[in-house]
Amino acid sequence: MLEELDLLLSQGNTIRYKKRDFIIRQGETSNKVFFVKKGVTRHYVITPEGKEKTIRISKENDFFYSSIVSYFKNMPSYIYCQCLTNCDLIYWESLKLEAIFKTNSKLADFRNTQFIKFILEKHDKEIALLTKSAERFEEFCINNLELFNRIPHHIIASYIDITPETLSRLRSNKS
Repeated sequence: MLEELDLLLSQGNTIRYKKRDFIIRQGETSNKVFFVKKGVTRHYVITPEGKEKTIRISKENDFFYSSIVSYFKNMPSYIYCQCLTNCDLIYWESLKLEAIFKTNSKLADFRNTQFIKFILEKHDKEIALLTKSAERFEEFCINNLELFNRIPHHIIASYIDITPETLSRLRSNKS
């Protein structure tokens, strides 16, 4: 799998974003897939009440679509994708990426593995939002503890669907 990753990365384009830069804004159309070499990004929506709701956080060695629905449906995005830190990313435009997958079955298999990983991650998050409360904090700490020192805590609270005050209380109780 490492060989496929190296081959795919070698065929991408490198781009650098600064902290707070947007990769995509609501209403723009996406045609790119990204890999995080360095940094942290987030995907979020604006609720009808005007609040930002973080739906995904990506960090080093993660693949992500700037807007997966926009990418596959070729329609304007309903989400924002923003850099939370300075980021070094590798990206592929859709036409080039599809050509790569058509010519290399190992890379196509790698893509399918990444899709499955994304679907399972999304499913686990949806189930956790419906059935768990404080456990979401514990799971985030297990998988992403280093992010507490890298990104604003209100974004972490939004991602695990708790208030910043609850996050602060949970963190102080853990210490």
